[in-house]
Formats: sequence, structure tokens, C-alpha cells
Amino acid sequence: MNRKINEVDAYQAYERIQHGAILIDIREKEEVETVSFDMEHQRLIPQSELILRLREIPKDRDVIIGCNSGTRSYHITRFLTEQNFENVYNLLGGITKWIELNLPVRWNSFKSEDNIEETVKVHVI
Repeated sequence: MNRKINEVDAYQAYERIQHGAILIDIREKEEVETVSFDMEHQRLIPQSELILRLREIPKDRDVIIGCNSGTRSYHITRFLTEQNFENVYNLLGGITKWIELNLPVRWNSFKSEDNIEETVKVHVI
């Protein structure tokens, strides 16, 4: 079945998130370590973990899928639509466009627990 893929630009996404939508960042952890979205209603679910964590994506509220440029998120939005997620939207332009429009981001602020442990091990040795 070929369903229409919903898309929103960065401003529309920002407004929706402010009003209860959730932003799912599907970039990998190492990508998020450089820069991440800075929104209250967001989750990091890397594309490589998506199938295993599918239950974490709510079906009862709007979900905006973001990546770096909007390409991976488009494919994930399509996949989720095919899995009967009705309120899922692709973030056009991804975090790149988000940054261009001066929407909230955090630079070099996210460290996964794995990376913190690796850093500690390097310092200990």
C-alpha cells in the first residue's frame, strides 16, 4: 500500500513540539554527540535500534522524525506509516535546516553512557 508521507518544515515542527508532539531523533549516537535538538519533548532512537525500540514510539500523539538532512527520516517516516502510525511526520531538512533557522540546539552536550565509560577507561589506563 502506498500511503502519503506527511512532512513538516522546521518551523512547523518546532510549533508542533511546543504543543505536545514528540521529536524522535534517529541519528546515531556519535552524530548526536556533536549537536542535538534542544527540545523538551524529544527522544533519541537511532535508526540502527528502531526495530527493537518501536514500542517506544507513541501512536497517540504527533511524532516528528528528524535526522541530519531529512533523507533517513523520510524513509523511517515511510516505514512507520506502513506500520500504521497515523500521526508521523518527516522533518524536512533535518537538524541542518533546524540550525539554519536558529531553532534550539545543544552543541557537544550529549554523551551516551557507553562513551562516558570509554572516556573514563581511557583516562584510567
